Amino acid sequence: MAQARDLSRFQSPSARKRAGRNLAAPADLPSHIGPAEFNILGAMAAVRCPQDLDPLMRKAGGMWEPGSRRWLIERRRINPLVRNLRRATDPLFRQGGMDLDQPAAGVQEDNR
Repeated sequence: MAQARDLSRFQSPSARKRAGRNLAAPADLPSHIGPAEFNILGAMAAVRCPQDLDPLMRKAGGMWEPGSRRWLIERRRINPLVRNLRRATDPLFRQGGMDLDQPAAGVQEDNR
């Protein structure tokens, strides 16, 4: 019986490190960034957002799912998308030190 060969020795050490870090862990993914809402669907992330953010979704390699009206994006491409969304949504508020994704200090969030 032939044994399976370990081909990782042909991969550079930096490529092995990148392979492990490319997938965004579900705990690292915020539920919202500005108007964009995130959900994990196996190896993909589902993003619901306004049409204004469509160019960012396309840039991240997103596939539009018309039935559920959301974008499907590979998890390895989520981290760059999160950075771009944070940069693009409400830059003046963020520049002033206000993070619109977090509730204001002293204000309780309504959990209905």
